[in-house]
Amino acid sequence: MKSILLLNIILHLLWFCNGQACSEQQEALKVLRQVQKLLTEHEASYLRGLRALNQRITQLKDQLLKGETKENCPRLNAPRHGRILGGKLKVGHEIHFLCDPGYRLVGSETRTCQKNQTWSGEPALCTELASLSNASSLQPAKCSSFQGTQHCTCDPGYLIQPGALCQDVDECSMFHRNAEAKICVHECINTAGSYLCVCPEGYVLDPHHNTCQDIDECSLEQNPCPGGSLCVNLYGGFVCVQPECPKPKQNTSYVKTSVQQCEKSPCLMGSKSCLEAPRSISFHSISLQSQLPAPRVLFTMSAPRSLGDNQRFSIIRGKGRGLEVRQASRHRWELVLNKPLSGPAEIQVDVEMAETSSEALPGKHIFSVTIYVSKYPF
Repeated sequence: MKSILLLNIILHLLWFCNGQACSEQQEALKVLRQVQKLLTEHEASYLRGLRALNQRITQLKDQLLKGETKENCPRLNAPRHGRILGGKLKVGHEIHFLCDPGYRLVGSETRTCQKNQTWSGEPALCTELASLSNASSLQPAKCSSFQGTQHCTCDPGYLIQPGALCQDVDECSMFHRNAEAKICVHECINTAGSYLCVCPEGYVLDPHHNTCQDIDECSLEQNPCPGGSLCVNLYGGFVCVQPECPKPKQNTSYVKTSVQQCEKSPCLMGSKSCLEAPRSISFHSISLQSQLPAPRVLFTMSAPRSLGDNQRFSIIRGKGRGLEVRQASRHRWELVLNKPLSGPAEIQVDVEMAETSSEALPGKHIFSVTIYVSKYPF
């Protein structure tokens, strides 16, 4: 646009001529008019291309939006006084609902996106505990008369009482007197004519079995851990871990080769302490329920590099916690739990693998194991 405006000004100036310079100016005027025509055509072509490009971009956006919504379920909002876990709307993915303290969830705690682009289950609502527990325990019975005899009945969950009244059955107190008769694995709330099982934070209720299922926060679309750290799912929660190599000491230093592995740097000649230090350290995490029956194998270990004739495994940190190592095969050992553990607890165990060889210096590797014990037995 600026170049065309400038040409218009030049043409206007060249229009006025006199004397010998007039013929030369007329030739220049002719050339400039041709240039003006070319620029005008070029600008018109550019504008047409720009409009076509904008139309194509708009079409592609519309196609992408249609493609996303075609195979997705509609987005659901978190219930009032609650929150939603999971953000994927594609077929087969699940979302979970949790309520704030003082509120209990009524409806489906887990909903799945189905093939017909609808969500399974019922809408989730967060209701105050008081509104559930203060339900009326008495209701009028349904009575009818036949040949002078009155017959009264109650709805399921109620017992008939004198005066044609129906008394609510408190299923929670009836079945929670011993662990074997419990109808809810965690907490039971009596409601009018029925009861409600609820789970602690980090779990969702399985409505078919009245059990609490752990939510795997690490597998959700929104990774809860910052970059560089590893998400470890626990029973009832999660933890972000970022193991660090030991600090340099006595000419011995380590370099991190992965999130869960450290390798020893080459030793200085004559440094005995460095040669005797472990070649490598690996970090491992184990999640357990509280009071898990024992004995059971928690972790299997094998030599990362078998340079020696034999390997010996031993616990060098965390002894006396009901844990031991035992040999499963020539190059494989197991970390075994010998007694139930109560949670919540975090236990650090270091297992040293030492190689023996008649031809070379013995090699060592450390398995650094962190055991997270849940507060609950489920």
